[in-house]
Amino acid sequence: MIVGIHQPHYYPWIGYFNKMAQSDTFILLDEVQMEKGSFMYRNRILNQQGKIVYLTISGDKHGFIHKKYSEIESKDDELWLRKHKDEIKRSYGNSPYFNKIWAEIEDLFETYETTICAYCIRSILRIKQLLGIESSVVLQSDLKYDQSQRKNDLVIELCKAVGATAYLSGNGARKYADEQSFTDAAIALSYQRFEMPEYPQMNSNEFVSGLSILDLLFNCGIEKSKEVFWKTCDTGVEPVGKE
Repeated sequence: MIVGIHQPHYYPWIGYFNKMAQSDTFILLDEVQMEKGSFMYRNRILNQQGKIVYLTISGDKHGFIHKKYSEIESKDDELWLRKHKDEIKRSYGNSPYFNKIWAEIEDLFETYETTICAYCIRSILRIKQLLGIESSVVLQSDLKYDQSQRKNDLVIELCKAVGATAYLSGNGARKYADEQSFTDAAIALSYQRFEMPEYPQMNSNEFVSGLSILDLLFNCGIEKSKEVFWKTCDTGVEPVGKE
């Protein structure tokens, strides 16, 4: 069983879901520390002028370094949800796919959660559904593991907790991954292979990479988005020790 692990992000980019789709089980890290400036509470779209704008969840970040991600409360929910809704409508309202995509996610901007993490998780699960990803999703907080472990050792602990035989790592982790520790734990280690696909963007003449997957959906519609997305999975993964 292949396991992927990541912090919940807010309407993540395509590469996030690529990693999920190539995992049998995907663990969402809801007990780690929130990272300042990360996509754990915001993401980017392209407005009508072709400029990147952030959709940011407001929250009580006071003392966040001493809290679990799942404990950080959101605030001013009605205000920021309305801002996100209005920004999305301004940015993509002229798309021929707008009504179809908006009908699939509108309720997420009309209902409230109590934490930043919960908002991110529900955005992930909705997009997972739209893309037809069948991987199971598990919360870190629902697992029994040694909570004293950190970094590489935490990953191995979580893999063991779900009975993983293989771990799919993000490519950026090559710099600090202790590959031998996975071998010692009898867990096969592979790295994600992902190339950002280009697709037509109504708000820009030149392709802007790394945006929230909302940009793909509003520009291409559900069926074309699924086609573009699943092609990114054709490259597979890169097992350690093999070409």
